[in-house]
Amino acid sequence: MKAHTENFHYSHLSFLLKRLHVISIALLALYAFYFYVDLVLYQHVAGTPFHTTLILIHAAGFLASLFYMGIYPLVKKNQRFLQSVGPDLLLDFYVFLYIGSSALASLNSYRLSGHIDMYLVVLVASAVLLPIRPKHFFCILAIIHVLFLSLLSSFIDDPNLLTSKQIISTIAAFISFLLLVLLYSSREQEFLHQQKQDELQKNFRTLFEMNPYPLILSRLSDGKLLLWNKAAAESCPPSQTSDSLTDHQLVFSSPQERLQLVSELRMRGSIKNYILKQDQPLGTTKWGMAHYELIMYGSETCILSGVTDITPLKRVEENLAEHANYDALTGILNRRGGLEALNNWLANPHSEASSCIVCFIDLNNLKQVNDCYGHQAGDEMIKEVCTVISERLHAEDLFFRYGGDEFIILFFQKDWQQVTSIWASIQQMFAEKNSSSGKPYTLSASRGLYHCEKDTDLSIEEIIKRADLEMYKDKQGQRLASSPFGEMV
Repeated sequence: MKAHTENFHYSHLSFLLKRLHVISIALLALYAFYFYVDLVLYQHVAGTPFHTTLILIHAAGFLASLFYMGIYPLVKKNQRFLQSVGPDLLLDFYVFLYIGSSALASLNSYRLSGHIDMYLVVLVASAVLLPIRPKHFFCILAIIHVLFLSLLSSFIDDPNLLTSKQIISTIAAFISFLLLVLLYSSREQEFLHQQKQDELQKNFRTLFEMNPYPLILSRLSDGKLLLWNKAAAESCPPSQTSDSLTDHQLVFSSPQERLQLVSELRMRGSIKNYILKQDQPLGTTKWGMAHYELIMYGSETCILSGVTDITPLKRVEENLAEHANYDALTGILNRRGGLEALNNWLANPHSEASSCIVCFIDLNNLKQVNDCYGHQAGDEMIKEVCTVISERLHAEDLFFRYGGDEFIILFFQKDWQQVTSIWASIQQMFAEKNSSSGKPYTLSASRGLYHCEKDTDLSIEEIIKRADLEMYKDKQGQRLASSPFGEMV
């Protein structure tokens, strides 16, 4: 605390020396006017003690201001002088000179006009314009005011008038001292507060830089970057290191996302564990775990963003999700992935497709192939069937393995005729494969179609069951003449 107080004292002295320089310039102009008053307007009292005293007071003030104007360029750069008692003594001298000369000027003026206004005005002005150390000002004020009161009694014979002038001047002295104490204390508190803020910012920046994870401090209002540590700088592309860089490119996926998160930050103050997805050049994607905090930095409300790169973890997660939702044998969606897609379509009111044709497929003769030629041959048969079907489907169609030798196609944005045509092309491809493969089994499948509306009251299980029943009708009505087993199972 002592160090802070000393720092304030040196800073305040430097401030007062600058202000005294400005006051000296102003007084030089004022004394030029005073000389005009003394030499022209007061010619009728020339040669009187009043006139002589007035000229001497104004001349002393003019020379004192001129002297300070000459030494200020030297003292303001002299660190040795600034850190000594010199500035205190210099400022005390000028405050003593201003108040003392105003006291003499008021006593002198009383001879002519009966007023002591100059002393009262300079008392208050000195306290406001040059708030030196309170104890120094008190000593100066006590000495001058006691002398002023004593001398005033020799000028005023009327006891009542004397008492009135002494009371008024004493009140003015008290008010000037009170003003000085308030101004000095206010400046000291402001300086100490700023020092603490500077120390907090310095400590914050030290911790900020030492943090091994990317940290970015940006202005809440416009996203302008104020600070970013070494880890954050290393994660930025080389082309994005200019002063105009904003947090839109670094800790948010888009300006729209920033607006949404800023609104949430204003309400909650912080956002934890936010998954950040950022599209990178060359079509790559970067994932991050972001934490956002609203903090005050200096006088501005800022966002402190910490982002941890979780791209490797997301890739592992995507691989796990792929293995969980895709069939290992055929590479198409498995039961879980397919039913989830169907459920999402039913639950999404904004989907473009208002209806879907569910095609339930069952492979013919798979059990006999497994029994006669082994499960490896059966697996090959399943993969060939899936390849043929996949090649005939469109991008919006969804094909998945329901289980064993059962498959489902979800035809979106197609009518009954289009689906029937696609299935006919699949059957045609089966026939072409069978004629050229030379394998002891044939590719064949039965299918059942069910037209499902989005607003249906049926459950997913009921929808699939209806398509399954249609498939059995197709299976019973089909005969595979090329099958080596004679009938379809």
